[in-house]
Amino acid sequence: MKKLLIISSFLAIACTCCAQLTINLVLNTKPPAIISQWASTAGTVTLIVNNQQAPRRAKIKVTITTVSGDAVATTDLTSATIFLFNDGNTILNTTSVFPFELQRFVGKYQNTINKTGALPADNYMFCVELIDPNSAGAVAAKQCRNFIVANTQLPVLMMPYNEQLLDQRKANTAIIFRWTPLTPAQQSSINYRLQVFEILPGQQPMQALRANQPIVDRVITNTTQFIWQPQGILHAYAVSDTTTDSTNSSVQITDKMKSNKIFPSNSQKISKYIWTIQTTNSQGVPYNQTDGSGEGRSEPKIFIVQ
Repeated sequence: MKKLLIISSFLAIACTCCAQLTINLVLNTKPPAIISQWASTAGTVTLIVNNQQAPRRAKIKVTITTVSGDAVATTDLTSATIFLFNDGNTILNTTSVFPFELQRFVGKYQNTINKTGALPADNYMFCVELIDPNSAGAVAAKQCRNFIVANTQLPVLMMPYNEQLLDQRKANTAIIFRWTPLTPAQQSSINYRLQVFEILPGQQPMQALRANQPIVDRVITNTTQFIWQPQGILHAYAVSDTTTDSTNSSVQITDKMKSNKIFPSNSQKISKYIWTIQTTNSQGVPYNQTDGSGEGRSEPKIFIVQ
């Protein structure tokens, strides 16, 4: 009898030592593309660890892959925190489960994170394991969830529309700029940087945008409209609708303008401007440049002051 009790005790101890924890992973299926924002966004990652045995120590290992199987990131376990899981449930949030500074991104993903802070648009898989700090073996069955980083659609410039003609007197009082919002909607603040450039005589529009100092340079947060009051700074150059050499004028009259009868006479005084919106997050990182090559700028539009 005594021998049976001793054997039973050893078996109980062995089962306690070998008992695995159970985990339940809850993941936002559309987290922010900017990885550093995961910790500050409520509900990005929640891990529930259940332990029905003696207290157990473990590290949390996260791996991220694409759904096609390409490695994206994994946790550096050498620096990971050792958690003590007592009897019952332990609930951990994103900061504990996915500390950004401990994630080691692979190849092109590391390059993209360095340049933009964001994951490229794709379908991903987020997996969590609990690892014994001594044996490095798993002490809980791996749990995985899918998530998506969607492509962002930059704002479309609405007003002034392309080649819109503005009366100089009214334009010097106020010009209303409107654009569509960034899509999909973001959970953090969005900065829209409005810039307006004058197209000087002899310049092409994109030359003006790249080379000139902006006459308007304003950052508007979470709003898709801005009313600018030029206070009389807009002026006009003399130009003829027979102009064919763009180096002799700030504006070459287009066939579209002629067909719309914008210029009733052969000689007008006009000036030309190009405007654009650069969209960034609250840290100033431009959207829609997952490859690091863009500036987050919407397609520019031109307006004319007569």
